[in-house]
Amino acid sequence: MAAYEYTTEILTHGFMGRNRDELDRGALEQKMNAMGAEGWELEKVLTDLAFQGEKDGHLLIFKREL
Repeated sequence: MAAYEYTTEILTHGFMGRNRDELDRGALEQKMNAMGAEGWELEKVLTDLAFQGEKDGHLLIFKREL
């Protein structure tokens, strides 16, 4: 049985885009490729969450084998 470690990233509305409601797909792809290069695999996305002390957005959950 494999053991995993997890990390999260918050994707806020307007993630590096020109306007609040836009998403810069190129910036998102760069971030996802950087995470993948470190061995992280996208496990789950939870959308439209309110975070304590942070901007609201989407939670990306990544995992990789230990």
